[in-house]
Amino acid sequence: MTELNTIALHTFRHAQKSDLKELLTFAQNRKELFYFFPSADYPLTIKQLEQQLSDRHESTVMLENRQLVGFANFYNVENRNIAFIGNVIIKPEKRGQGLGKKLLQTMITTGFSQLQLKEVHLSCYNNNTPALLFYTKLGFKPYAIESRSDPENGTLALIHLKIKNSRI
Repeated sequence: MTELNTIALHTFRHAQKSDLKELLTFAQNRKELFYFFPSADYPLTIKQLEQQLSDRHESTVMLENRQLVGFANFYNVENRNIAFIGNVIIKPEKRGQGLGKKLLQTMITTGFSQLQLKEVHLSCYNNNTPALLFYTKLGFKPYAIESRSDPENGTLALIHLKIKNSRI
């Protein structure tokens, strides 16, 4: 008997209120929530998500065969020049399968084509080594570092990275 290979179909759309309950399950512990949504209290609540998203732009969900598998948005949109990608997260059981790359590439494309940004920025904590290496592999370059506190009042470096729109 031959196994049938199923090809995962990835689509993207604006996040809806009905997506929030499932998003609550993506950050599995305090550390993951801190990376995903640093100002949130663990465990994450729908109220915290709603409040966060009210100040965000282009909140986007990634679907795999119509199942929610990823999320990201923009913040600090400045005069259509720059914006930061934030709240990036992939469903735990879907990590390591290249979905983060597809999600970030979609957000970068959205930033450059729909928002007509000159640069897309993001920030990442120094102890999130896999994410830092991933972002630089996508072409993001570090440009600033600032001191931040972690949930246990330790000190972390928040590294700011950016990628320029090559069409400008």
